Amino acid sequence: MSRLLVTLTAAAVATLCLTTPAAQAAEAQPPAGLGYTSVNPTRIFDSRTTGHKIAAHGDVFVPAPTDLVPADATAVVFNLTGTDTDGSTWVSVGDVFNSTSSLNLAGGETRANLVTATSAKGRLELRTGPAGLNLVVDVEGYYSAHGSNYQPVSGKRVLDTRNSGPVGPQGTVTLDLSSSVPAGATAAVFNLTGTNVIRDTFVTAYPTGQAKPDASTLNLAAGKNTPNLVTVKLGADRKVDLTNAFGRVDLIADLAGYYAPDASSRFYPLIPFRALDTRDANGNPREPITEGGVHDMTLRGWLPDRSTSIVLNLTGTNVTESTFLKVWSSLTQEPDTSVLNLEEGQISANAAVVALSPSHGLEIGNLAGQVDAIVDISGYFAPSFPTCTAKCAVTAGYNNTGSLGDGTTDRWIAHGSTTVYGLSDVTQVTAYEGVTYALTSDGRVYAWGDNTTGQLGNGLAGRADTPDSVGSEATAQGYYNPIPERVQILSSVKIVAISHGLALDNFGNVYAWGRNTNGRLGSGKSDESYIAKTPERIDALSHVTAIVGDERNGYALKSDGSVWVWGDNTIGQLGTGTSGRGSSVPVKVPGLPTVKAIAGGLVLTADGAVWQWGHRQDSSDQNIARRRCRV
Repeated sequence: MSRLLVTLTAAAVATLCLTTPAAQAAEAQPPAGLGYTSVNPTRIFDSRTTGHKIAAHGDVFVPAPTDLVPADATAVVFNLTGTDTDGSTWVSVGDVFNSTSSLNLAGGETRANLVTATSAKGRLELRTGPAGLNLVVDVEGYYSAHGSNYQPVSGKRVLDTRNSGPVGPQGTVTLDLSSSVPAGATAAVFNLTGTNVIRDTFVTAYPTGQAKPDASTLNLAAGKNTPNLVTVKLGADRKVDLTNAFGRVDLIADLAGYYAPDASSRFYPLIPFRALDTRDANGNPREPITEGGVHDMTLRGWLPDRSTSIVLNLTGTNVTESTFLKVWSSLTQEPDTSVLNLEEGQISANAAVVALSPSHGLEIGNLAGQVDAIVDISGYFAPSFPTCTAKCAVTAGYNNTGSLGDGTTDRWIAHGSTTVYGLSDVTQVTAYEGVTYALTSDGRVYAWGDNTTGQLGNGLAGRADTPDSVGSEATAQGYYNPIPERVQILSSVKIVAISHGLALDNFGNVYAWGRNTNGRLGSGKSDESYIAKTPERIDALSHVTAIVGDERNGYALKSDGSVWVWGDNTIGQLGTGTSGRGSSVPVKVPGLPTVKAIAGGLVLTADGAVWQWGHRQDSSDQNIARRRCRV
């Protein structure tokens, strides 16, 4: 081994730090989540006015007028309409394009869908699929640090003109929500379905008392039942006007929720991701929903425990006969309302905001025939998470798996310092494989970020209920948590130190969790694919006073001054004088004097010397230290 005349210091993590009370006082942490501000429906883009369709596989950047959507808006709610399609196609929306889609269209079809998308640099980004088409964008509102909160309502039918008579050409029916939403409500969210349609037409939803805008909400084809989610500003006396353009049509409205200043939940945007796809990798039925069938799915892998509602896009495909799909929260009564109406052979989508039960499970029911269902998630609602009051954890960098700990995800944006929500009195922070851990003064461990390999220790691990790929599209989304959550099992003990996927309790016991790569769980299991979804005690260790871990190894210092290592040994990490085969159980590093502190393959002994082993580089950049050495 080598004796180096230096002292050991704590290793700093580039994306993490702890703030002092004085630093916190300089800038108070804002409330978590976003509020909604509704606007009168406003058309900001119509490619038909340019005389040129948007080409297949084209990119469109639509600037949001600052007098309509302010610069501090984080996400925009808008109605996206596709028309004049040259063939079957789709449209994806957002600053990140992946396997998700917002609008699906057949050749020659005109259809709309409500979209909630992050606004990058004050603009909306659209990408088209394999056929050219025209696109129309009508803004309904935006999310920012200000505005109203959301209150879900479980599937309540508030309008059905089949009971009163159809709406004729240029006719208007008024949706009176005064008995369904409280005074002070600013906007309503409901699913609007058109049926008994005698000719192609469109319907516009707008606040009662305002002039009818140059915008459309629901596009209808003769003889077809078509839905669209609506988020619309409320007018006088909490009413909304619905005006039909041509022919006659019956309208059905199912209330999903409303916005009000004193409502309970804030909005948290997520990178759109595919949480369910019942097709196989070639787009054929894999687990289709049959007639009268129900598909169970869970959202617990991505959402904080306190979530109250989910914002999703439901797509139906491989449809064998006319049907409709329902979506409702598990452990609740099946509603009478529907989300998506489908014709035989149709591929179509509709957005939905669905209230969640504590289980975070969803049920998707099919009326008739057979259909494949696809669910894309773009955000959720939850109460504002607590702000930090003292000894806060601060993060910085990318946020694709919720690493910032503010309840959101995004990508390709490097963030400055962000104070983590829901945690105070933090004494230690560390990051490992896309996940961050924090230890609080009361001995509790919290984790947030990626959970593909069980890094969060919350009993979950893996990826969504989707095939690895559909055509050339992206792989399934891995589980994550964008807000700190307490690590399970460790709730019964007091933790005094944490490291990469390791924890030390006040009795000297060590716990490990996550994937068993190189045997880093220290349990003796040889299966490197094994995942400990909750912390497991390393039985071979006791009387431990300090721990250090990385992606390949674990290190422990015992009260008798001995050092124990487990995991990889490719470059001599075990300190046994050999390299090559690793160990799935802790082994004692031989030949060391009494050790006072450890830092991986580096230790401080009682006589003030530093000893090292494992990887070392010389001026030729060669790996020459494959055993314990002393310089």
